[in-house]
Amino acid sequence: MAVEWKKLAYEADVIANTLLTTKGDIIYASDANTPTRLGIGSDDQILRVATDVPNWEDIGAPAAHTLNSHSAADGAVDFNLQEATDLVVMTVANEAALPAAGVALGQLCWATGELSLHVCTSDS
Repeated sequence: MAVEWKKLAYEADVIANTLLTTKGDIIYASDANTPTRLGIGSDDQILRVATDVPNWEDIGAPAAHTLNSHSAADGAVDFNLQEATDLVVMTVANEAALPAAGVALGQLCWATGELSLHVCTSDS
């Protein structure tokens, strides 16, 4: 049986270890065939892309949901099994007073007379 050799990579095809200088560095292509180092960001920063270039940015404060004329949050909000704060719940005197129109799908409504919580499952 003969010994066989296969070249794994040419020197120009390998990214040099010296490109990475700090734990957490990321390698990205700044141009075709051009590996570039992106240093690790700071605590509480996120990696974003602007004009095809990755960069670290501060997270910033979350955007607030606007309220429509019914005081219901516009748009779906996924709580992902987390505690909800500042949740908007419509209140009516009793189940007979539940609105028949003008509510958003998923809108919550508390009927105080029956002590019951309702959710809008159809808005048409």
